[in-house]
Amino acid sequence: MTPTTKNRILDTALALFNERGTGNVTTNHIADALGMSPGNLYYHYRNKAEIVRGLFARITADWATNYAVPPATMPSIAMMEAMVAGNFEIQARYRFFFRDLTLLLNADAELASAYRGSREAGIGNTKFLINLFTEAGVVAPVGDSEALDDMAQLLWLVGDFWLVFKDSGGAEFSQADMDQGVRLFRRILTPHLKGQSK
Repeated sequence: MTPTTKNRILDTALALFNERGTGNVTTNHIADALGMSPGNLYYHYRNKAEIVRGLFARITADWATNYAVPPATMPSIAMMEAMVAGNFEIQARYRFFFRDLTLLLNADAELASAYRGSREAGIGNTKFLINLFTEAGVVAPVGDSEALDDMAQLLWLVGDFWLVFKDSGGAEFSQADMDQGVRLFRRILTPHLKGQSK
């Protein structure tokens, strides 16, 4: 069980899922694209659900990197917008997951639990970042805990479902769509931005 083989399986599955959707890709398709037997693939991943979970683990790792604030870094609106852009890049890279999200969660209780735990942590981290940017003087205080929760969830809605919204219109998600997603974040935050950050 070499990491290289496992990564090759995930990379190949990702390309096929993005191209065809998870419902149209079987483990046999993945094995065939890799030039390996289904039995060899099953040695590394027992089924398609395990492969999807492996890809979700990559997504959560990418999110953790994207939203990390380096020590001794002064928060700024440019940093905030870079995080938003990075989130959309992650979604574009793993677009199958966001397109098929409801189906995937309904089909796999383990994945659903992992996703919901990640989302809860993500909303908590969004609140942390809002408070961090508030302490840095970039964002004005948003009010009570209800207002903070509302803002975090509104930002999460745009951040998690903007690609799906654009994709459902029939066009491939583009750089212009990513740029518009960043602008939507800024519009939500503009009433709360301080000084020259607006």
